[in-house]
Amino acid sequence: MLSHGNGATMHGHPDFATFAESWDLSLDADQYAANTRRAYLNGLRQLTAWLDTRHHGTGPLDVTRDQIRAWIVHVRDNASTGTARSWFAGVRHFFRWLVAEGETNRDPTDGIRTPPPNQPVTAILNLDQVRALLAACNGNDFTDRRDAAIMYAFLDCGLRLAEVAALNVEHVNLRDRTLVVHGKGSNRSGARVRQVVLSGKGARAFDRYLRDRRRHPHADRDTLWLGARGRPTLSTEGVEAVVHRRAAKAGIGAIHPHQLRHTWASEAKTAGLQEGDLMSLGGWRSRTMLDRYGKVAAQARATEAYRRVALGDRI
Repeated sequence: MLSHGNGATMHGHPDFATFAESWDLSLDADQYAANTRRAYLNGLRQLTAWLDTRHHGTGPLDVTRDQIRAWIVHVRDNASTGTARSWFAGVRHFFRWLVAEGETNRDPTDGIRTPPPNQPVTAILNLDQVRALLAACNGNDFTDRRDAAIMYAFLDCGLRLAEVAALNVEHVNLRDRTLVVHGKGSNRSGARVRQVVLSGKGARAFDRYLRDRRRHPHADRDTLWLGARGRPTLSTEGVEAVVHRRAAKAGIGAIHPHQLRHTWASEAKTAGLQEGDLMSLGGWRSRTMLDRYGKVAAQARATEAYRRVALGDRI
């Protein structure tokens, strides 16, 4: 088992780690986004771990199509179709890269179709859980006020995790109760910039944090989120840890930051926000995600409607 320079541990045959190093350099040279590179390497790492268990000693030039198919079935049955799709994308790119580099003339992923997308029900929080999550940030110390502002960035504005983490001080306009967000984009066109709106309570939470932030030893930094106990800044992983920690304190259990974005979109749509406005505020170009949130809202409405006419309560 060898450790790859980008943090990915490649199991099994040592050639996987060797080729993975060169492959990652190629991805970097082709200007693949850092998140894509990590996702691709993770897919390859998952395959090498499975091969090491089921077909020990198999090198990257020995992998067969049947092994790839069996691995996809394993991932689909033990994780999800979505996970299988994501990991297979990285594995397929790796083997196509080996062919392009002249390391082999055989691609074991050739002829294998990408697993079809599933249609998951997007998990959201109910309003009682949202209130509990915000209440878990109550307090007057620096960390409480910072974490409360982070929660409002998710729940008021529907931001992605990376968007919350990338906020700078100059992106906050308390007078207008707005944030300027640099969202997802391409290497060619750059990030897509949009403006989102804070509620009155959200603006108050940001104001409280910014006042405390002025006394932080690293207050001169542009990055909005500063670390606790005098640490310089809060990373993307740090923002995610805030969500996990506050959710645990609220008694909600394990949640992912993206569930807060799901919750924002579903509540906004239920409240009657027009789809075009929702797409603009959420930074979407496709209706696909909105349709998914709409199904969640419709299911919630149906559930509440049936509670009023449930057969068991009428007999």
